[in-house]
Amino acid sequence: MRYSPCLISKTQCFIISHLCIFTEINKFNQMRFLIAFIFLSNIQFLKAQNYVDLLKINYSATPFNSYDSLSGLKTQVQEFSTDITLPIVIDSSKSIITGILFEQISLVNQPENQSSFYTISPKIGMNVNHSEKISGTYVFLPKISSDLTNGLSQKHFQFGGLALINLKKSPQFKYRFGVYYNQELFGPFLVPLIGFYYESNNKKFEANFTLPVSADMNYQILKNVKAGLNFSAVVKSFYIPEFNNNYMTKTTNDLFAYFQLNSPSYRVLLEPQVGYSIGRSYRIYDTSDKLDLKVSAFKFGPDQHPLNYDFKDGLIFKIRLVYRFMLENN
Repeated sequence: MRYSPCLISKTQCFIISHLCIFTEINKFNQMRFLIAFIFLSNIQFLKAQNYVDLLKINYSATPFNSYDSLSGLKTQVQEFSTDITLPIVIDSSKSIITGILFEQISLVNQPENQSSFYTISPKIGMNVNHSEKISGTYVFLPKISSDLTNGLSQKHFQFGGLALINLKKSPQFKYRFGVYYNQELFGPFLVPLIGFYYESNNKKFEANFTLPVSADMNYQILKNVKAGLNFSAVVKSFYIPEFNNNYMTKTTNDLFAYFQLNSPSYRVLLEPQVGYSIGRSYRIYDTSDKLDLKVSAFKFGPDQHPLNYDFKDGLIFKIRLVYRFMLENN
């Protein structure tokens, strides 16, 4: 049974999607946030392009969104994430990939309640040049994914990994294919990956696709300014012990238009973005309500029954800061 609006109006809710869950973050959680902030990072792998983004910081916010089935209640989504990737060169053919992820998602009830979820994930792996034209990236991705309340238990932890092969067709064009796997709270989650990287001969146009999870195209319109389009699809789950030990699944498909402002050295990038979310949901499920398997967007197993309501798709405003390391000069 879904929770009624009248119950929500009398209690704090986890999502404004009419679930009475969390109270505001206490001082202890705020301290943990500050500690986690020091160890910033969002998952970013060595790709087939001629650079590595060593540091990425993202902040996004939506206007207050109405619900699909209910009137009078609204919620806002705020997200903060950072990314540090530190490759350690072993020799000309192998590098160790290290880094750590920090992400905070806040669901803000109008006018004052707020509930937050966090992901903290170290990453460790290898980037291997198997031959002149074939390279591979292999990364182990354990993570804590929860509201970070009531200590840590087995349900706070998830384990996954990525294997990605790059095939160099020419200096400007590379194929890629691979697979991502994670043991989500809703069940095993497997995503086959296929894509490419292309850069025009004059280096003004760039396309970077890893489908079905991301796609990016940009074109240099001025010396240090690019305009582009970006698409990202995200599925992840969070354990929420303060709501009957249930879990939340975040599913988003976001399309952005952006300007990329580059420093003269092209090492520091600033990207103001505006986008729109398509098919967005933050659904709460009973801890026993699981799938047998999810492969990309395809579900196998019994139908799931969310305990809350979806809010409507809408605009997203985002700012992104990147520190970039150029491989071609080193």
